[in-house]
Amino acid sequence: MMTDRVCHWGLSNPGPQPLSVWLEPWADEVEVPARSTITLTVTDGLQDCAVGEVEWSPDHLVVWASAPMIEAHVDGDLQHTGSAIIPAPKDLTKAMLGVAFRDQPSARLAGRPFSPSKRSSWWQRARRVLGL
Repeated sequence: MMTDRVCHWGLSNPGPQPLSVWLEPWADEVEVPARSTITLTVTDGLQDCAVGEVEWSPDHLVVWASAPMIEAHVDGDLQHTGSAIIPAPKDLTKAMLGVAFRDQPSARLAGRPFSPSKRSSWWQRARRVLGL
């Protein structure tokens, strides 16, 4: 009998500006204030205990979940998100969502398209977060 494992993935926002974390495929947006920490919790029988693929841009992160449900906590406080109560459809992939919402930037949160080709370097992100 396999027991469910509880896995945690955390990220601190040391910068002076809030950071938006998007949880896909639920289209949840969680704001992480400056000097706060977000922890994503997965309870599932997953072997590798992975939260999912993470993409970044200058003002937000996108977590493409590999788990059916994820709880988001900011500084220990549970956030009210669909990802905590609505299981993602089995076998739904990032590519499938791309086909469904291609050329529809208004379908993204706040109408902002995500472009992985415009990623900033580690140094650029560190300078922005630290306000240098």
